[in-house]
Amino acid sequence: MIRIDQLNAHDDNYVYMIQHQNQTIAIDPGEAEPVLTYLQQQQRQLTLILNTHMHLDHCGGNLDLKRDTGCHIIGSDERIPGIDLILKGELHIPGLGELINVLYTPGHTRNDCCYYLPQGSALFSGDTLFNGGCGHVFEGTMESLYNSLASLAALPDETRLYCGHEYSEENYRFAASIEPTSALIHDKLAKIQQQRRLGQPTVPTTLGEERCSNPFLRCSDSELHRALKLEQASDLEVFTDLRLRKNRF
Repeated sequence: MIRIDQLNAHDDNYVYMIQHQNQTIAIDPGEAEPVLTYLQQQQRQLTLILNTHMHLDHCGGNLDLKRDTGCHIIGSDERIPGIDLILKGELHIPGLGELINVLYTPGHTRNDCCYYLPQGSALFSGDTLFNGGCGHVFEGTMESLYNSLASLAALPDETRLYCGHEYSEENYRFAASIEPTSALIHDKLAKIQQQRRLGQPTVPTTLGEERCSNPFLRCSDSELHRALKLEQASDLEVFTDLRLRKNRF
């Protein structure tokens, strides 16, 4: 039995807590306090931190949590504070068998990775893939992020997407600006706006939903090509154009 809880951090970050047997895992603890409060309430001991990348809003709580709990820290970038094991080609988290798969997803930074739980049908995508959007290209290339998103989109439809931020409303406002006549996009945006008015998170969504509505996962869609007036462009060119437009949105 796998339990997943999501905690709020900073203004719009999510920290994810996984309970499985005697393991308690924090994914991307940008702040220590929400995790420490959770551990006290749940009467659990933190055993492991997994980081998707090195930006401090995702790993700013690492050192305090390591000091207070003695946990280990794993990620794919040597710049992650307090890191004990730098993943280099591993497909699974050492010591956790088939529970957690490592997916290398450069583009947002040069060493991003995501974590996939096949048993829990859950993907922790950090800042690579969002509900309705994708991350900025800071250190990687447009092509590397495009390829990384394609690898995530290949996961099963029922996979729940746990991303790093509550960016859904802004992302779908952008999507609606690109395809103003799309009923699907406008229905999705209206649902998200209602959730936010009620103070509810819009995360998780599913990869099946995202493949239908997230423009960054629809770069082969002829309707999107037409909306962008890029009918003859390659899918990568469409992705690049979308990302540059989103940068200016």
